[in-house]
Amino acid sequence: MVIFEFPYVIITILVFACLIMGGIGVYFTVKCVKTVNGVEEKGFSSVGKLKSTYDALKKERKNRSLVYVEISLDSMNRLYSESKAIRIMSQIRPIFLQAFSGEETSEICAYTKTDFLAVIPKKDTEAEEIMKQCLSEIQAVLLQSEAVKMAEVYFGYYAAMSTEVEFDEALSRAKQACAMAEEQKMPYCRWDSTRSKALEQKIKMENNIQSEIDNNRFFLEYQPILDAKTGKIVGAEVLSRLNSQADGVLSPGRFLSAVQSLGLNEKFDYYIFEKNCKWIASDPDKRQKYVYTINFSRSTLCDPTFSDSVIAIAESYGLNFSSLAVEILEDQSLTSDESRQMTENLAKLKEKGFLVLLDDFGRGYTSFSDLHNFDINIVKIDKDITRNATTQTGFLILKNIVQTAKELGMKTLCEGVETEEHKRLVTEAGCDMMQGYYCYRPMPVSRLEELFRNEEISL
Repeated sequence: MVIFEFPYVIITILVFACLIMGGIGVYFTVKCVKTVNGVEEKGFSSVGKLKSTYDALKKERKNRSLVYVEISLDSMNRLYSESKAIRIMSQIRPIFLQAFSGEETSEICAYTKTDFLAVIPKKDTEAEEIMKQCLSEIQAVLLQSEAVKMAEVYFGYYAAMSTEVEFDEALSRAKQACAMAEEQKMPYCRWDSTRSKALEQKIKMENNIQSEIDNNRFFLEYQPILDAKTGKIVGAEVLSRLNSQADGVLSPGRFLSAVQSLGLNEKFDYYIFEKNCKWIASDPDKRQKYVYTINFSRSTLCDPTFSDSVIAIAESYGLNFSSLAVEILEDQSLTSDESRQMTENLAKLKEKGFLVLLDDFGRGYTSFSDLHNFDINIVKIDKDITRNATTQTGFLILKNIVQTAKELGMKTLCEGVETEEHKRLVTEAGCDMMQGYYCYRPMPVSRLEELFRNEEISL
């Protein structure tokens, strides 16, 4: 064509083409920004407008709740498809829009693609009713889409009431409440100072726990185990304590959740086991007369290398395997493959001479199926069963558990012996061993060694 014989015409066309493409790019960039700031759909506000509404309510000292919503569609993405997750999300968004923008002083924005932020002129109880309604409608959407339990929805909210809390602080508190709801697997959670401090402590512990292990800041205490008939010490349970630089001495309740959430169960279990082995090895003639029970998480017990690792550690300190007992915690359920691997590991340890205990029988994940699946030496009866043995029904339950264990060739150890009556009842029920505050509280190594010396003198 003649037109292309003139270079300036070609240049002009190219310039226009670039301008058009640039305009398209700007359009989509602005659209993306709007999506992030909550104005992608009609009715959704920006964070800035939401803040203005919050500040206006604060100025008038009116009740107001700032609500943060987090939605996870990870399970749906894994099991179905991203397109289905997007489709369901498009059905959930109008639910929030209708629930949180029905009044003149209510605003909601899409904080991210899957998180929402809303401010409503409501006090805490009214805010909770809105959240319950949202959850009900979301469940209906999931049910219709055959995707029940495929979406996790958590609400966290801060009820400012007439207080002078600034927007940014209120937002931080609403996010914290949402994180607490997710951690506790609750549909919604209100921020309060006590929960906030607990969350902050948990995060702090998770940030420090790895270095606490690496810097060997844990130490051991022991709670003696007694023969129920003679009252003589036959062994002790190994208990871990943390000597935190920031918080002083902490019990397992303060740090074990951090160990678990960071996936450090195996490292921690082997670490405590080796500390105990090292202590026994420093005076083996006296200390190997007793049995030491060490707790192991079921996730550690399912490790294919578990039995070889434990045997190697004990051998490196030249210990008799018969002085060591592996205690199975009731901390999680198992798949069939995990159960099979755990069975193999425990059988190998028993073959070498280790003892195997089933901890907290009658609570959590421990059950009669564990007696069938695992080769157990000692059934450790949960302290709640011991405490409830003061009633006629409770005593019959305890007595029947002891009798069943005996018929299966297992010994029994009753936890939670805290009174003279508990001691009498577990003895009458035929329990072989007992442990609890009535006998001895957890104690430092020096005190345990003193008990050992006194027993030798009495002999």
